[in-house]
Amino acid sequence: MSKANPESIRAERDQKLSRIRNRRDLTDQARRVAIARVQQDAEAKMQALLQEDTERYHRQRNYLERKLFGGDDATGYNALSARDAREKAAKLTDPREAQAAFQRAQRAGDTDMVKAIAAHAADQAGVHLLGQAWQPIVSAYAESSPSKASTYQELASMQQPNSGGDWSYALDTPSELGRLSTHQVLQLAGSDLEVHGSDAA
Repeated sequence: MSKANPESIRAERDQKLSRIRNRRDLTDQARRVAIARVQQDAEAKMQALLQEDTERYHRQRNYLERKLFGGDDATGYNALSARDAREKAAKLTDPREAQAAFQRAQRAGDTDMVKAIAAHAADQAGVHLLGQAWQPIVSAYAESSPSKASTYQELASMQQPNSGGDWSYALDTPSELGRLSTHQVLQLAGSDLEVHGSDAA
């Protein structure tokens, strides 16, 4: 069985709605109840899919960030050095100062500090409006090797499901339910009225 996606959930719902609308044996009330149940079922499936896709997005993002900025699971002195570098990098609040510190660390061959500043800059670059000033540090770090560049490209191209202009997980409301609130649709779907037929359960 192929994995569900927003389009398949929407298509399945639309097919069921079409069959219900074409039934002549249903009263108006029974038709609305059946439509509410189909809509509620589709919304539950869409929410479950969104949660699954969001969790997958975060797992992949964490993996790529660790691949790009993560430590080498160092122990002893190296682990202390990496932790010290992260603490120093976290105190950088001005992107220009951070850029200068990043360049100094590169010249000195201080890989822990380079990595820590780049990771801190990546966190800051994700902040709306203010983040652009930190981006050159992340780009410079990513361009330091081909493998880092490809990992960074993959990371930069990721989009969190249902964010920004992504409306693919949104379901339109059937016209028969258009004036009802979400609570009223839930009440209608949960009513005791029995509607026979596989699409109307």
